[in-house]
Amino acid sequence: MADENSEFQITEGQAEEDLFADDSGCAGCSGCDSGETIELNEFEDEADRGILLHQLAEREKALEYYDGIIAENPDNGDAWYNKGLTLHGLSRFYEAIDAYDTAVKLNPADSDAYYNKGVIQSELGFYQESIESYDKAYEADNENIDAVFNKATALLQLKEYEEAVKTYDLILEKEKTNFNAAYNKALALVQLEKYDAAIDAFDAVIQIDPSSKEAWYDKAHLLLKIGSTEDAKEAFNTTLKLIPDLPDSWFRIGGILAAVGEKEQSLKFLRKAINAKAESREWAKEDLDYMPLWDDPDFLKVISESETEIKAAIQPAE
Repeated sequence: MADENSEFQITEGQAEEDLFADDSGCAGCSGCDSGETIELNEFEDEADRGILLHQLAEREKALEYYDGIIAENPDNGDAWYNKGLTLHGLSRFYEAIDAYDTAVKLNPADSDAYYNKGVIQSELGFYQESIESYDKAYEADNENIDAVFNKATALLQLKEYEEAVKTYDLILEKEKTNFNAAYNKALALVQLEKYDAAIDAFDAVIQIDPSSKEAWYDKAHLLLKIGSTEDAKEAFNTTLKLIPDLPDSWFRIGGILAAVGEKEQSLKFLRKAINAKAESREWAKEDLDYMPLWDDPDFLKVISESETEIKAAIQPAE
């Protein structure tokens, strides 16, 4: 994902954890931390009481409820699963893992329990262990694509990019239009320096969503990196057409214009960006899109202009 200076994905100079789409959250009740209002009368069956308490964020009470069920019937796998879900919601991660372990001993086909255990392991930074849990979740239910996606995310964290690409391919075999899988595959190929394959992968992302300014932008940067300047300019120009002419976008528009050699237009948008957000002045000194202008006297002049000078310079254009 883009750094603080940039709106969109870039292909170099960032920590791996910022490059890729987030993994999926835990499986469980849809109301967890969703802010939804749930009426008490939605649940008429006493067996749903624990779920209701969990969804209402009354997790301590939900935990007491599930402990009561387990005390009466220690072999109730569903109660152990729900206890794990509740402990997870309370950030009692190791206890939640223990509960999920008991759940899968009682219900070996419980894909969600393996999956949620993997989510916690990922949150704790135990990526290799989480991969094992996601594999078991998928073995139990080969429709659990979230488990495969999260496995790929864990592989990225371990910098096992080859395996991550294979894992994204597995997802794309089942879901050809899975945007996040296609995008992350492209970014993983960049990390492997398989640039031609990465460009093909970005083209596949764009085929899924032709309006993805992020994909066009990343493809343009990659083309620029391998020396395909004209193709890069074309991709950057497409990116510009997709970016709204709004204050939050002016800095990035200016950077793209700098990258394609449109200095005057670049500086115009940079001034507008600085006027809208003063931090843009410092960002431009480090942002890779502005690199062609870093030593340019006109660029250095804009960077050094006072707030009053910036406002005066952009006034005629507004």
